Amino acid sequence: MFRSIQVPWDGSAYAEHALPLAVSLARRDGAALQIVRVYEPMMAAYSHAPETFEETLDRELLADIRKNLEATVASLVETTGYSLNFALLEGPVAETLAMHAATSGADLLVMTTQARGPIARMWFGSVSDALVRQTSTPILFTRPQDVAVDFTQPPPVQHVLIPLDGSTLAEQALAPALSLGGAEQGEFTLLRVIPAILPAAYDPIGGRGSGVHLSWHQQLHEWKARLEIEALAYLEQLAARMRARSLNVRTQLVAHELPANAILETAQSLGADVIALTTRGHGGLKRLFLGSVADKVIRGADIPVLICPPDTESGWEG
Repeated sequence: MFRSIQVPWDGSAYAEHALPLAVSLARRDGAALQIVRVYEPMMAAYSHAPETFEETLDRELLADIRKNLEATVASLVETTGYSLNFALLEGPVAETLAMHAATSGADLLVMTTQARGPIARMWFGSVSDALVRQTSTPILFTRPQDVAVDFTQPPPVQHVLIPLDGSTLAEQALAPALSLGGAEQGEFTLLRVIPAILPAAYDPIGGRGSGVHLSWHQQLHEWKARLEIEALAYLEQLAARMRARSLNVRTQLVAHELPANAILETAQSLGADVIALTTRGHGGLKRLFLGSVADKVIRGADIPVLICPPDTESGWEG
C-alpha cells in the first residue's frame, strides 16, 4: 500500500485528470495526498531585463500561483471529501519534483502524460521524460480526456499487467505493481515477450522459408522451443512465489517482433487496467529502457502506465 502520493501539477485542465486516480488510491490506502507545483523563476526568459523587474514579476506570479493552489485544494477537499495539501516550490521543474519526492518520502507520483499551462509546458518527452530519468519514485501516468474531470468514476486499477524480461531490474516493478493493484484484492498477469524468429512463410517443397534453408529453419524452431520453455519456466517460478502469498497471478507468453506492440495488444486483449514496467531491463545491463519500449507503451496506452525506475541491483523479494 502507498503512504504518500504526490501529483505534479502545472495548473492546467490536462493535469487535473490525474487527480481522480490519485484521490482514489489515497482514499483506498489512507495515504497522504499532495499537489506539487514548481515555479521556474523568470530570469531565463527575461535575462536582459532589470533585476528589480524580474524580482517583482516573480513575486507577483508566485502570489497568483499560491492563491490558485489554495483555491484548488479547498475545492478538491470539498468535492472529494478527502484531505490534501499542496507544496509550491521553485527551481528546474523535473529536478525539483524528483528532489521533493525523495526528501518528503513520497512512494508514488501520479501525473498525466501531457499537460499545458501558462507558465510551464509539461509534455511527455520534456518534463515527465526528464522526471523519469531523475527520480527513483514510481510514476503512474494517466492519459487526459477531452471531458470534464469526474471524481465519481476514477480509472480502475485491479488488473495489472507486468511485462518482464527475465532480469532482476525488471522484477523491481513487482512491488509497486502489487501495491497499485491492492495486492490480495488485485489480479496480476506476468508477461514475457520473446522474439518472433521463425519466417512468416515457409515452403516445405522447396525447403525454404523466406530464404531460410530447411536445416536452418529446423534449428530456429528448436531454438524457439527452448526459449519458450525457459521463458515459461521463469514466469511460472515467479508466479509460484507470488501465489504462495495468496496473490491472484497468471502468466502470459507472447512471441512478437515488437515488444511494445505486444505489451499494448496483450493489455487490450486481457482487459488490463494498468501496465507496470521498469525503465531498464535486458539482463541487468542498465541500458536505458525509456525511449524504446517504455516510451512507446506510455505513448500508445489508453490505460494508466506505472513506470518504476530501479535504483538497486536487487530483484523482487517475494
